[in-house]
Amino acid sequence: MQIYKNSKDLTTALEILAAKDKKLAAAFEEYGTPPLRKRSGGFPGLARLLISQQVSTAAAATIHRRFEALIGEVRPENLLALSDAALSGCGLSRPKQRYLRILAEAILSEGLDLPKLHKADNETIYKTLIKLTGIGPWTAECYLLFMLRRADMFPAGDLALQQGVRMLYGLDERPDAETLSAFAMRWSPHRGAAARLLWTYYNGEQAKNR
Repeated sequence: MQIYKNSKDLTTALEILAAKDKKLAAAFEEYGTPPLRKRSGGFPGLARLLISQQVSTAAAATIHRRFEALIGEVRPENLLALSDAALSGCGLSRPKQRYLRILAEAILSEGLDLPKLHKADNETIYKTLIKLTGIGPWTAECYLLFMLRRADMFPAGDLALQQGVRMLYGLDERPDAETLSAFAMRWSPHRGAAARLLWTYYNGEQAKNR
């Protein structure tokens, strides 16, 4: 299983893709190598992704800041010690509060060993995570891509990626998750590099129109 250890690894992957894909090459020439941000794994990483589900990037950042200020160290036992009212005060919906509590209980009481799981292959990690209520394909794939820096992950259900591909490749309509997943296979084993570039491209193009 390949990971991107640093920006050089990501740049190399994008150069490989650009040599085979003219559209990606144009995006790479304009926007360069996206930042390879380091995200914490384990409970803090999954909590961040759960908070980010189905809200804008700005809203997710605000809620997460409030959540961190409230909880202090982001640990399962600290989460379980918080009241529903306190979590609601951060902006967390009732379903997300439930998902966070289920995750915390899985780690503390049901034997979910995330550090051990991180040593497994992509499929094993993915299948383990999506068994948890509240963690679907997008969350599991983003965890592998951002927290574990796995090279061949592509969250095809992400709306920004769908729009980015539609714009860059001149498609008549936004592809759905199944269509985009099949489309993205052309970038394997560097689908993660393509995803990072497409996010950067989409955000850059959106900024031009503001």
